[in-house]
Amino acid sequence: MTSDEFRVLLLRGQDHLVFAANESVRYARDHMPLLGYTGVICLISYYFIWRVVYPTSFESFTVRFIGALVCIPAILSRNTPKDLRRWLPLYWMVGLTYVLPFVFGYMLAQNAAHAPALGDTNLVWPLQNVVALVVFILLINDGFLATLLWLAATVLILVAVFLLNSTPNVPELVRVYLEPMPLYGFILVVGSLAIRNRKIIELAKLRAMSEITINIAHEVRTPFLSIKALAQGVGMHLPELIRAYDLAKANRFPVEPIRRRQLDRLRTSLREIETETNYSNSIIDRLLINTSERPVEDHEFQYFSAQNCVIDALHRYPFVGSYERDLIELDLDRNFVIHAPNVLVVHVLFNLLKNGIYYLHKAGKGELTVTIIRGVVDPHAIIVEDTGTGILPQNLKRIFERFYTTTESGHGSGIGLSFCKMVMDGLGGSITCESEFGVYTRFTLLFPRTEDE
Repeated sequence: MTSDEFRVLLLRGQDHLVFAANESVRYARDHMPLLGYTGVICLISYYFIWRVVYPTSFESFTVRFIGALVCIPAILSRNTPKDLRRWLPLYWMVGLTYVLPFVFGYMLAQNAAHAPALGDTNLVWPLQNVVALVVFILLINDGFLATLLWLAATVLILVAVFLLNSTPNVPELVRVYLEPMPLYGFILVVGSLAIRNRKIIELAKLRAMSEITINIAHEVRTPFLSIKALAQGVGMHLPELIRAYDLAKANRFPVEPIRRRQLDRLRTSLREIETETNYSNSIIDRLLINTSERPVEDHEFQYFSAQNCVIDALHRYPFVGSYERDLIELDLDRNFVIHAPNVLVVHVLFNLLKNGIYYLHKAGKGELTVTIIRGVVDPHAIIVEDTGTGILPQNLKRIFERFYTTTESGHGSGIGLSFCKMVMDGLGGSITCESEFGVYTRFTLLFPRTEDE
């Protein structure tokens, strides 16, 4: 292997680790506060269990207290400032490595090192270490990254144990901590395969849906284009036909009478056919974009105003009659500039409008409001709020999961909101949802400030 090939291999490995760290944060983001609280409670409470209730050979309040401090940023992760958000993946990797493989492995190794005789280590410590390793793999969500971090934690544990103990019980340490290493390796391999299979299944579902959507889109788009072309062709000759009818009627030729209102309707019907086919094609475009695996990377960034984007989305949205458009109220005075692919932001708004209108119809009441907020210090925002059915608390925490849906069969695929989250995360912004069941649902799109602000 040449030096250039080795350098390329290292860069690919680095890119994979960065991507895996970001993906781990994306999967865990909604659960970070709960995980943080769980970590603090378990670390502190188990110190008293193993110190007072079931005394063991070794216990360290310092190690557990540091772990509890490491968990605090996870508790506060939903309010992470924009400037610190880019460090969240690094924190998540270091924090998980310390709290799980290091703390549990360190306690196991120290209890073995402090054991008075061979075989005196409590069985609970190896079991806890196995459980911690399994949880660690699931949260890291990437086998290669989890293995590297686990190996780093293992090296640090062994160094710390031999530095802090002048006469450790080496035979017991080897028996309890080093001999089960093949078992830990097996757990890492199986966990990695399970994670890989889960990702493959999810990707296969998305690709299958995308292929079906693309096939349907192409099959449906062809007759739409034919209808549009026929309507345009008729429209080209319709004025001449109407003029010929008027001349025939004026010269008293035997023609069937057509009311003036019917003639006017002929003129407008062709324009409506063209409009409806354009709307249908916009729905097809939205389906195709929603099933994209990398929506942000596939589009070019532009500068545009939030106000124009909202107006464009409303203008292009396929409302079913004017009564649906009348359900929407606008507050667009506090305008700001967005740096993003315009088509993606429009389609994010499409998804939110579609969901809001669906639940307004389902509730049989309410209205939908789109509000623009120009932040002075905080990020800029577009808020889409409806006063329809609201969302049940147990469903609220899962609405951004891909393929998760609470709509009736035939009304949703479970990819719309996950697409919105994918786009907003890719733009360096975020999407959040607040809801009270039976009262309202509010989606907030936060956009990063542009460089010249």
